[in-house]
Amino acid sequence: MNWYRRLMIFVTFFISCAAMALLVAALGTKHWADARAKRAKNPAESDGRIHFGLFEGRKELNVAYGWRTYEINVVDLLKSEPEFLIYGFWLGTVASVCAGLLFSTLSAIFAAVNTATTTSRCLAKVNGLYVWNFLAVFFDLLALCFWVGQFFMSIQYNVLSREDKENEWTSEYMAEFGYSFWYGWPNKNGCRQEKSLEIIFKF
Repeated sequence: MNWYRRLMIFVTFFISCAAMALLVAALGTKHWADARAKRAKNPAESDGRIHFGLFEGRKELNVAYGWRTYEINVVDLLKSEPEFLIYGFWLGTVASVCAGLLFSTLSAIFAAVNTATTTSRCLAKVNGLYVWNFLAVFFDLLALCFWVGQFFMSIQYNVLSREDKENEWTSEYMAEFGYSFWYGWPNKNGCRQEKSLEIIFKF
């Protein structure tokens, strides 16, 4: 294998590592959804800020008496209040992000193997990098599709607990995608990986 080809595989390794870091950040951060909230009874005097990730989040409410902060446990809330999120979409998002992380890891491992040595095993060769990169990008896109569906079918209408809704709080049409959601966007890393692989096969 010539030096240029090894260099491009090495670039693929670093891109895979960057993708892994972003996916880990997406799993661990608490801003897949950000929202504001108002109390229908006194919207001018009330304000709320809510954000949550796939597992945890935070809610801050103020009814002219100062801010009160509450931690959100997404898993517990899904168990006690199934209407909070669409469970299938939430589970699909988590599973897809984890699968994307797995295949990004495999891509990084086999890119490192191909940089250091020449292997004859099918999925460990340069050809195999196409498989791992394609699967990583596919599951990243699938996770985003699940969360977009979650947003437009559930989150945009409500991110509050039953107790908050009973107290006349609403977040309807005041939600947006948080920065954690964009960590999973595969286009930049995925396309650069595919471009690197195209260059490899040209040489």
